[in-house]
Amino acid sequence: MRKILFVTTRNPFSKKYSGDRLRSSQIIKYLSKKNKVDMIYIDELNNETVPDKSFKGNKFFFKRSLFLSLINSFLQLFKINPLQLGFFYSEKAHKFIENQHNNYDVIIFHLLRSTKHMPSNFTGKKILEMTDVYSDNYKQTFNQISFLNPLLYLYFLEYLLIKNYEKKCLDIFDKIVLVDNNNLNKSKHIFKDKVVKISNGSFSQKKIFIFKKNNNKILFIGNIKYLPNKEACFYFVKKILPKINKKFPEIEFHIIGEISILNKVILMTYKNVKVLGPKKNLNNLIKNSICGISNLNIATGMQNKILNYMSYGIPTICSFKSFNNSVLKKNKDLLVYKNDEQLINLIFKLKTNKSLSNKISNNGYKKVKTNFNWDLVLKKYSKII
Repeated sequence: MRKILFVTTRNPFSKKYSGDRLRSSQIIKYLSKKNKVDMIYIDELNNETVPDKSFKGNKFFFKRSLFLSLINSFLQLFKINPLQLGFFYSEKAHKFIENQHNNYDVIIFHLLRSTKHMPSNFTGKKILEMTDVYSDNYKQTFNQISFLNPLLYLYFLEYLLIKNYEKKCLDIFDKIVLVDNNNLNKSKHIFKDKVVKISNGSFSQKKIFIFKKNNNKILFIGNIKYLPNKEACFYFVKKILPKINKKFPEIEFHIIGEISILNKVILMTYKNVKVLGPKKNLNNLIKNSICGISNLNIATGMQNKILNYMSYGIPTICSFKSFNNSVLKKNKDLLVYKNDEQLINLIFKLKTNKSLSNKISNNGYKKVKTNFNWDLVLKKYSKII
């Protein structure tokens, strides 16, 4: 049995859903089965927590203030470090870890932004749950933003800083965990021998999807506060949905997940757009759905939303950029497109073609159930701790 400290910048057991919270909570629960695991999380608020009997370790919460986060971000520039290291830094959490680290055999840092809390002189195993190559993510974001947008320069600066910092992490950590290592060919600064690929998982659900000619929902599940998801939703309602509604006026776009009030209000002004906010139970929302989409133009790893759709048997369409998993087979388990015209045509086919719709539904459901159970995919963690 190992003594493990898990450090993260969001409450993994919060009632607020996001892909990174889901992944971190599943890692913690899996490792807790045979090890003693404690958790530190740093957040603006001590968010309401979902009770979970499978985790019996200690939870230590450290609040950070927005004012200090902005100051710490600015200070990181002088050290040529990513701004996010300062933004998510807590001096109290760092001191706590410095005083307690000798009690642990392993420390796992969840996401790059938590690594500023690495204690000095820790002799145990150091693991970075990086999840995605963030420099690649920021580079893609930079390439997508208009040159008139002032955030363009911030993203470019952060891209350069993160890429440099990712090189430093190779010397600091024993292992770096990624959801998918397909994009390492574009990231020469990260050495493959340090990387362990541990995919996202999914829960076993009851297959709910039923093909009907009057199905009229296109689903998008994700945290809309996350820029790639927000951009994908706005692009769809502006560029894709109007073209779909010319042929099928009854088709609606349903958005499920955390979202700011402003973006919710703006999206609701578009015709046939429903913004439902975060939902735990999707059973009723899935009824009368045509498909679930992952139309991201900025993506560096396997998207949780894809596995989420498939776990209910919902036919899934994803962009070529968000399709980077060697286990899933395109045109068999899910459909993949490269341009807007292909996306629209695939939606039309799933709307009208019962045979294709049921094929993608059944194959995707079986593949997720067989290959993406959380306990199955997280087995590799037992080997690296």
